[in-house]
Amino acid sequence: MEAKKYTGNGSTQTIAGLNHQPDLVWIKNRATNDSHKLTDSVRGVTKELEANAKGPEVANADGFTAFNSDGFTLGDDNEYNTNSEAYIAWAWKNSATAG
Repeated sequence: MEAKKYTGNGSTQTIAGLNHQPDLVWIKNRATNDSHKLTDSVRGVTKELEANAKGPEVANADGFTAFNSDGFTLGDDNEYNTNSEAYIAWAWKNSATAG
């Protein structure tokens, strides 16, 4: 597990620098009260859960868009990537798939 701080850019962006390809990423906007967003490799990049809300997974093609070998890619959804706002992402690697 690793934590990564980043600043939103309001467009698409790649967050890199992790020492693994994550299987689960939990993202929280540190600047506002946006929902806690979780995306995992089993459900796929267009499915998200909100840790602080009741309800099923929802589809979102503009939030989390890819798991990369050392991070992940984001779309322009404002709960993932608002321009100039501070975020934190916690990224886990599934130990069953760790090499």
